[in-house]
Amino acid sequence: MPFSANCPSCGAAVVFKSSASFHGVCEFCRSTLVRHGANLENLGRMADLIEDASPIRLGTEGQYRGVHFAVIGRIQLRYTAGVWNEWHVLFDDQRGGWLSDANGEYLISFLTPPGATLPEFAALMPNDEIKAAGRDFVVTDIEEAMCIAGEGELPFAFGAGYPAQLADLRATDESGAFASIDYSETPPLFFVGESLPFAAFKFANLRGEQATKPAGVVKALQCPACGGAITIHDKAVQSVACPSCLSVLDAANDNLRILQKATSAMTVEPKIALGSSGRFAGKDWTVIGFQRRDVTSEGIAYPWDEYLLHHPEEGFRWLVEADGHWSWVSPLTAPPPHKAGQPTVLLKGETFRRYSAGAAVTRFVIGEFTWKVKVDEVWQTIDFIAPPKMLSRESSDNETTWSLGEYLPADEVAAAFKLKAPLTKPEGVGANQPNPHEESHRRVCGSFWKFAALAAVAQLLWVFVLGGSTLLDQRVVFSPGKDEPITTQNFQLVKEARNLVMRHDTDLDNNWLGLGLTLIEKKSGRAWIAQSDVAYWHGSDGGESWSEGDRSRELVFRDLPAGDYYFVIDPEISAEKPVAVADRVKVIRDQAAWSNFFFLLVFLAALPLFTRYRMTAFEVERWKNADFMRDGTLFPPVSNDGDDD
Repeated sequence: MPFSANCPSCGAAVVFKSSASFHGVCEFCRSTLVRHGANLENLGRMADLIEDASPIRLGTEGQYRGVHFAVIGRIQLRYTAGVWNEWHVLFDDQRGGWLSDANGEYLISFLTPPGATLPEFAALMPNDEIKAAGRDFVVTDIEEAMCIAGEGELPFAFGAGYPAQLADLRATDESGAFASIDYSETPPLFFVGESLPFAAFKFANLRGEQATKPAGVVKALQCPACGGAITIHDKAVQSVACPSCLSVLDAANDNLRILQKATSAMTVEPKIALGSSGRFAGKDWTVIGFQRRDVTSEGIAYPWDEYLLHHPEEGFRWLVEADGHWSWVSPLTAPPPHKAGQPTVLLKGETFRRYSAGAAVTRFVIGEFTWKVKVDEVWQTIDFIAPPKMLSRESSDNETTWSLGEYLPADEVAAAFKLKAPLTKPEGVGANQPNPHEESHRRVCGSFWKFAALAAVAQLLWVFVLGGSTLLDQRVVFSPGKDEPITTQNFQLVKEARNLVMRHDTDLDNNWLGLGLTLIEKKSGRAWIAQSDVAYWHGSDGGESWSEGDRSRELVFRDLPAGDYYFVIDPEISAEKPVAVADRVKVIRDQAAWSNFFFLLVFLAALPLFTRYRMTAFEVERWKNADFMRDGTLFPPVSNDGDDD
C-alpha cells in the first residue's frame, strides 16, 4: 500500500508507492528523507541532478514481459566515460527492479540470489568467467563510479558522494542475459536481467517531446577552444572531437569541457564527410564520428578508418574501412563464449576462426563518440572471421566489447551515401571479403556430381541390362603333339558390333600357352588376325607365397560388320612342360568397358579441380596477411605486438 507523510523540512507531501522503499528525496526542497514507520527523518539536502537528455523521468510508465511498471526513483552515477542513470521501477505485482539507460542501451534487471560466492572486486578482470544464479557469465566492464545525486523512492539508504564499485556481466549463451554486481554492500548484490530495444518497453509519459523516440534532438554548440560549430546527435554521446581544432570535448553538458587539446600530428580527410546521410536496409544513418586507428607489427603500421553512424531509433553502428574493404559493424549485447588461446569462436551455430590480434592505437578523431575518446588510447583487439562476417573483441584494463561486422562492397557504400566520386578500389583480399570463386565452385561441383551420377547410371545400365551379350561359350583342349588348329562353332552378329571380346579361361599351372587367332566372316571370307598368350606362375620363397601372370586373357576386336563368324585357334604349347591345357572360350559382343567411364570421370573432374584451385588461391592470399594460420593457431614464430588473446 502507498505511504504518505509530510516532508519535515518544507511540509510538502511525500508519497512512497512501494512498501519496500524507505528512502526518498522530496521533489520540492530535495531533502533526503528516511522512513521510520510513520515518520520521516531529514538527512540533509540532496545534491542537484546533472541535466541529461534521458527520455525517462519519474512517472514514466512501461511494460516488461506483459507486466506494467512505473518509474518511482533514480540514482545518478558518474564514471570515467560520463554519467548514467539507474531508474527504480515498481511493477503492478509489487516487484521492484532497475532500469538503466547508459550509452543508448536499455537494461532491466532484478535483485537475484547469486547461489555462489561472488569474487572480490579487486580480483576481477575483463573476460573473467563467473558462474552465478545457475548461469555462465563473462565480465565485460569494471567501474569505480561515484553516486552523485538521486530522486524519488529508493529501497536503500542513499547519499550523494558515496563510491560504487560495479561490474557488468553478459551471459555466454544466446539468451542475451545481463548481470551486474554491486559491491557497495557486503555481501555484494547480484542483479540479473536483459538488454532490450527502447521500443520493447512500450514507454509512456516520457520527458517532453521525446515520447516517440529514445534520443534527444540534435544540439548545436560551440567549441570552447576555437569557437567552431559542434553538433551532438544523441544523449549517449559522451565526447566530441572538434572538426576545426581537433580538441576532444566532454559532451556531458552544454559547457563542452575540454578533455584533450589537439595532439594529433596527422590530418585525415574522411572519405565520407561528417553529417553525410546514408541509407542502409531502408533506414537513414548519419555519420557523426570518425577515427583512424592502426596496429603495428614488425615496425609496420596497418591503419584502418572507422565511421560512427547514428539513427534516432536504432542507435549506433560502425562503418569500418581498411585498404578499400568496407564492413557494417554492430555491437553485440551477448558476447560469445571464448577462452584464452581458443582458436575459434562459435556464434549462433557459426564457427569463426581467429585471424589477427594486436594493440589498436587511436591516431586521429573528429566528431561525436559514445565514450571519452582520446588520441593515443590503446585497446587490445582480436578478430575472428567467417566470411563475409567478422567477429571482433576489444579490451581495455576495465572493459571488453564485442562486435559483429559484415562485408560491404565499396560500390554499395558509395551508392548508400550517393557519393559523387568513386571510393578507393580495394587492395588485395579483405579479411572478411567473400570468396568470389566459392559460389561458382559450388555450382560446378553440383553439376559434376549430377553428370557423374548420370554417367554411373548409364554405365551400370549398360553393364547389367543393355550390353555384353554372349555369342559363344565353348570348351576346348589343346594337347601337345597336335599341330592342327582348332575351329570354333559359328556365331552370328545380327548387326554391327562396336566391340567383340574373345575371353580365354585356362587351367594353366606354372606354364604358358601361345595363341594364334583368326576371326573369319564366312560369306565374305574376310579375316582378322591376332596373337595372344596366356601365362601363370606361382610358388613360395622363404615361406612366402608368390604368383605372376593370369590364367585368363581377353582380346578385343572393334567395329565388326554384321555376319556369320567363327574363330580358328592355332595353339603353341610350352616345350618345357608339354601338358594338355583346357580353355573355355567365350565370345561377347559390345561388352561394357569401364575404362571409358573412368576417362569420362577424369574429364568431368577437370573443371571442379580448376575452380577449387582458384578458390584455394584466393584463401591463401587472404591468410597470408593474417597473424594466424587457417586453423586459428599461431604462426611460428609469433610476429604480433599485441595480445594473441
